Amino acid sequence: MPQPDDPEIARRLLHHLARTCGCPDAAYLAGPTRIQGGFDTAIFGFTLGAVPLQWRDPLILRLGRPGTDPQRVKLETVVQNTLAGMGYPAPEVLATELDPDILGGPFMVMRRLPGQTLAHEAEGLGAGRSLTERVRLLLRLPSMLGGIVGQWVEMQIRLHQLAADVLLQAVTAADIDPRAVTFEGQLARLGAVAQQYALTGLEPAIAWLRDHRPPPAEAAICHGDFHPLNILADNGKPTGVIDWANVVIAEPAMDVGSAIANISTVPIGLPWPLRAVAQAAIGAALRRYQRAYHMRRPLDDGAVRYYEVFRAVAQLLPVAAARAEGRVGAGAFHSEAGAGNLVALIRRRSGVSVHLADRVR
Repeated sequence: MPQPDDPEIARRLLHHLARTCGCPDAAYLAGPTRIQGGFDTAIFGFTLGAVPLQWRDPLILRLGRPGTDPQRVKLETVVQNTLAGMGYPAPEVLATELDPDILGGPFMVMRRLPGQTLAHEAEGLGAGRSLTERVRLLLRLPSMLGGIVGQWVEMQIRLHQLAADVLLQAVTAADIDPRAVTFEGQLARLGAVAQQYALTGLEPAIAWLRDHRPPPAEAAICHGDFHPLNILADNGKPTGVIDWANVVIAEPAMDVGSAIANISTVPIGLPWPLRAVAQAAIGAALRRYQRAYHMRRPLDDGAVRYYEVFRAVAQLLPVAAARAEGRVGAGAFHSEAGAGNLVALIRRRSGVSVHLADRVR
């Protein structure tokens, strides 16, 4: 079933929330307006009137695409509300609906955190701007990224200091398989998906991950995609962290390695000379980020590299599955450049070569 258009989503959402709040006179004071972000979700910002006090703050609708697993939305709800209850600035979820028939996919309605992403100035590296403006942005990029490393690390360490068993208990109490948030469970899932789609080209990397697990270390709550575009800030001060779809309980090196892998492999849509400058600046910022984290909380560099490979394989898996089904998925890594960057990182960090199915025609 196709997802409704935006006006129909707005109409259905208001009807649903009016019933949820018991407020037949509920109305929009602002929005819903689409917000950029989310490859597999549609995100809208809005504000309601004639509703109870807790619903009057600016809100976010995070709507899954048709076919989104409702259990994923349920898990994100549990994660965000548990973290908010522990005092961490994750957006509190006010309503969750798993029935895809209401808006065309499962969805959450949550409080909207104030501010913009910590790296909003560099987002898209100036896509849509003139060449002159993009060159100026690249010249500012090193200092811009260097200026946010401290806040980035501080927010990440705050998360890693929380009690992981509290989240695990909350997930279990919600009748969600706890393997959904354990590293062991996520590693097993990689193998299961590869087997399901007969992704023989990725099996060497999955075997490498099984055979090269780092020694056991103290587990923490890891975001799984902890980079400056998932950290919001207002007037230069972080206000919270968004996008908890990849949360996992693992050692902190998992979060650091995942961040490095995700950021370093995103394709950059610039002419080659400018792309090389941008890659150099990003590489320098990532090295500074890793050093800054290590100074606050020592990490094993070998473990960080291992989790870089894990995240690259995890990002490559849906790309390979989509190709095996003869379709093109959404997101940067479904491009030839993005997939190629992931393949190169896996080879560079593990020595293992992987390949995908033939390009979708």
